[in-house]
Parts: sequence; C-alpha cells; structure tokens
Amino acid sequence: MTVIIPAYKPDEKMIALICALKEENDIQILVVNDGSGAAFDPVFHKASSLGCTLLTHEVNRGKGAAMKTAFRYLKENSKDEIFCTADADGQHLPEDILRCLEEAKIHPEALVLGARNFDENVPLRSRFGNSASRVTFHILMGKKIRDTQTGLRAFHYDLLDELIAVDGDRYEYEMKVLCRFAKKKIPLREVVIKTVYIEENRSSHFNPIRDAMRVYGILFQCAFGSLYQILSFIISSLLAVVIDLAVLYILYEWVLAPFLPKESQEVIRYGIALVAARITSSVANYLINRKVVFGNLSDPVKTFTLYILLVVLIFFANYGLGALFLKLGFHVLIAEITAQVLCFPVSFLVQKYWIFPKKKGDQ
Repeated sequence: MTVIIPAYKPDEKMIALICALKEENDIQILVVNDGSGAAFDPVFHKASSLGCTLLTHEVNRGKGAAMKTAFRYLKENSKDEIFCTADADGQHLPEDILRCLEEAKIHPEALVLGARNFDENVPLRSRFGNSASRVTFHILMGKKIRDTQTGLRAFHYDLLDELIAVDGDRYEYEMKVLCRFAKKKIPLREVVIKTVYIEENRSSHFNPIRDAMRVYGILFQCAFGSLYQILSFIISSLLAVVIDLAVLYILYEWVLAPFLPKESQEVIRYGIALVAARITSSVANYLINRKVVFGNLSDPVKTFTLYILLVVLIFFANYGLGALFLKLGFHVLIAEITAQVLCFPVSFLVQKYWIFPKKKGDQ
C-alpha cells in the first residue's frame, strides 16, 4: 500500500505524519514537491532520508497536477494495488489513513473518501464551505456524500487511469474527480474520520474566493455542460459591462470633468475614461472566463496575450463607434452601450473558438 502526499511549502507536520506511517512496515510513501522552492528543501530531504520516494515540480503547478504526477509514476513503477492521497498539513491522522486503505482493499471498485464530521469545533469558513458544496453536489449530481472537499482518498490500482484522465491542475481537480465518478456510476464510499484543524487551518493554501469559484464552476459545468457555458459567458459579459459602464461614467462625469470641462474636450475625456474602464473590466472578464466559464486552461500566458490582443482590437472598434455616436448627439452611456452591443458578437466568437477553444478530454 502506498500513501501519496502532494506538498507545497510543508513544515514538520508532514515529517511527523511520515514518521507515524513508517511504523507500519508495509506502507510506502510517495511525496510530490509541488514547486515549494529552495527554502523548503530541508523538509523534503528529511522526507527522502526517511525512505520516501520524492518527485519534484520545478515550479508550483497545483495540487491536482501534483497528484497526477504521482499517479503516472505509480502506474509505471509501483507493484502495489492500493493507494491513498493525504494532505501534508497534518489534518489526516495515520489511523484514519490506514482505515481508508483497508476499506479500498475490501472495495476495489470504489473511491473511498475520508469524510470529516463538521461540528461546532470546525472553523466557520470550512464548515460553511463544505455544507454549501455538499448540498450543491447532491442537487446537481444526484449523489449524497458527507465531505466533498476531503483530500483523504483511497483507491485500487484499476482506478488510476480514471484519475489521470480527469482534467484540472489545482483544487478544482478533486471536485472534477467526484463529478466524473458520480456521472460514470463509480461507487463513492465514505469512512468517517476525525476532523483535525491546526491553528484554525492557517497552513492551508486553499484560497476561499478563487478556489471556491473554480469548484462551484466545475460543479455547474459538470451538471449542465454547454448550457452552463453559454449562460455563464453571458453573465460574465454582463458583469464586465456593468464594471465598464460604472468606471466609465464615474471617470467621465465626476473625475475628469473638472480638468476637461469644455464641450470640445468631451471626446478626449471619453477616450481616457474608456481606457481605464476597459482595462478594469477586461481583467475581471478574463479571470472569470478562464477560471469559471471555460475551466482550467493550461497556458494562461498564451490565452491572456490573445485576450489582450482581442481587447485592443475591440477597443478601437468600440472607441470609433462610441465617438461617432457622441458626435451624433447620443448620451455617453447610450453611445457606449450601443457600441458594446455591436462589438459583442465578434468578441464572443473569437473567445469561444480562438482564445478558449474546448480541449480534448475536457469534462
């Protein structure tokens, strides 16, 4: 049996877990250093000296990527049949890890989840987050499980290919696994484990806003597929429009008006306000489209570069149309809304088919 520990900037809590697990002679441990940096080399060297197999990402790629690196390695090199993932922050007790491994041995067809009890002793953000995701998962996927966010998961060798095939590199990967298994009717079994939170879970690298947005985006995408993508794209675009119009109006009417008050200067004032508004709304729109609408893309540098190029082209078209409508006597908001409506179809088609094309294997 092998325990997999994906680790990003771990401390001595990981070493304590390794030492406790090593007391079991038949347990192998595989640690993945997910780009933690040179400052954490002593921790990983210590893990290696304790007999752990150590795999290393040169840069941080995310928890999902770290786990899939381990899965691919085990598929090619391990003779074990039962595996388990566990977090590096000390939240999973050795006895609970062993119980999950034993359950997977008895039920090789299932993914075994170490399910925590979320009582009053659990930090509020964790208790609320898990309750919300648990209810949402039940409603959308038709499967009731106690703990959707657990990192303690045990499984048989035969499930490695399924786990490797799941798209996603960061925290959303674990939710995608649950969605894929639920849709494919692969059993999800739960073993109740002790809930451990050290220092109110301060060592966790889970971002409650960014990563929660990814997780819920994945849930809705798995449940509704292309309909979700269309609706979420429209909502994302409308939100960007609201941000754009608000920034444009505030700058045009209040901030810049005292400095450029003349009627002959209104086009200049409009141009400055439009640049600032478009930068703000474009960054927000890109982040939402990349993380929520289209999912986890592998090359953010490329997609952001293409997105900025599109924004620049749309900006000049938008500015030309808006300036024309201002000259025709339109109010600034009417001029901007009309220009954006005319530019919207072009932006939608380019983003869908060029910047964020659907990748093979997307869930």
